[in-house]
Amino acid sequence: MVDKTGKTAPTPTGADAGDGLGPADLVAAELALDDLFASARTAAPAALPEVLEQAILSEAAATQAAILERQALGSDLTAQPGAAGSGVFAGLRDLLVGLGGWPALGGLVTASAAGLWIGLAPPAFLPDPVSLAGLEQADDSLPYDSYDLAVVLSEEME
Repeated sequence: MVDKTGKTAPTPTGADAGDGLGPADLVAAELALDDLFASARTAAPAALPEVLEQAILSEAAATQAAILERQALGSDLTAQPGAAGSGVFAGLRDLLVGLGGWPALGGLVTASAAGLWIGLAPPAFLPDPVSLAGLEQADDSLPYDSYDLAVVLSEEME
């Protein structure tokens, strides 16, 4: 293939070159691959060096200790023993701790906002919630369907 500048594109190699494998070659390759997987399943796993195992375990212990320390620090910040044990802020603090902290509260707010959005403006593929409730709005369901709301309200005021 020649482009506008007169340069030729490189010729395709591999599977695009047209010299692909025939059906018999594909079957032979699949059988060879099955044999490799079977031998890998039956082979015993290589032993993990003792130094590497100890390094993994010590790093895991350090990570667990850091997580526990952060959790303890977070519960200390929410408890604040010097603060008064009653009042609005103490109740909100207890609610926050009961919900799981700020990350859980953020997820709760996000889910609530998404539910409100879907409820107010449902996608086209969702059914109408009014029809699911069994309510039906017909023309005769409104008592004064020929009047404006202002006229109806003004008649009630008289």
